[in-house]
Amino acid sequence: MVRGNTDYGKNNFVDNNNGTISDLATGLMWQKTDDGIARNWEEALYYAENLSLASFSDWRLPNAKELQSIVDYSRSPQTTNSPAINPMFATTEINDPEGNPGHFPFFWTSTTHLDGVNPYSNAVYIAFGEGLGRMNNNLLDVHGAGCQRSDPKSGNINDYPQYHGPQGDVRYVYNYVRAVRNISK
Repeated sequence: MVRGNTDYGKNNFVDNNNGTISDLATGLMWQKTDDGIARNWEEALYYAENLSLASFSDWRLPNAKELQSIVDYSRSPQTTNSPAINPMFATTEINDPEGNPGHFPFFWTSTTHLDGVNPYSNAVYIAFGEGLGRMNNNLLDVHGAGCQRSDPKSGNINDYPQYHGPQGDVRYVYNYVRAVRNISK
């Protein structure tokens, strides 16, 4: 006997053929293609809140739970040579910190971390490619596609990437945006 919501976690994507994809399971509409520009967190907020796409102007930066809802854990650079997202979406390919191609960016969320040495200074992002870190002088996928991490909201782009913590997490600070809006009923 099956109990509970067997459709929990299943997306119901529809390509609206106007640069957007609706997820009828969550009631969210997503920007189909990121614009290929890395931004600090405030720039990401500004971009999303000022985006006009498909005759809609109520776009925003997704919160961590919303962005996590479109991660496809059956996909990853190591298993499918693709980002961890449904292939309906287009995702910019980037180089890793060592200049190697074939990687996919981190995407900002609107979620701020309230704790740490400098409360409110970090925001959450989701990796749609490898969650890289430098360990024993090797760049490795230490967290995996779809991981959630947080980095400083701003900094000098020339100072990044940096490596932080026991697993040498790559910190970019300049991440990408996949804007979202609520579908109007």
